[in-house]
Amino acid sequence: MGVDVVGVSADPLGKLERFRDKYSLGFALICDGDRAIGDAYGTLKNGREGSHERDTVVIDRDGTILLAYQRVRAAGHAADVLADIGRLHAADLL
Repeated sequence: MGVDVVGVSADPLGKLERFRDKYSLGFALICDGDRAIGDAYGTLKNGREGSHERDTVVIDRDGTILLAYQRVRAAGHAADVLADIGRLHAADLL
């Protein structure tokens, strides 16, 4: 659909690599050890360092946030995001 998928986690790099390998992920994982990305996108929760929730952010090529989902559950979420991205494409917004 013309989008890139990137996972971001504050977990150490070694843990991310094991997770990626265990689940044979088809997308990149980025280590956000200093939590700069999580802070920038508001995914650090409760003011506790290291406290994250699963959020999804869809960003266009110019860096504009088009969609944001907070506190997501993995089951069915990818299909929902793909449907929403399809609607953005149909409306020429992506």
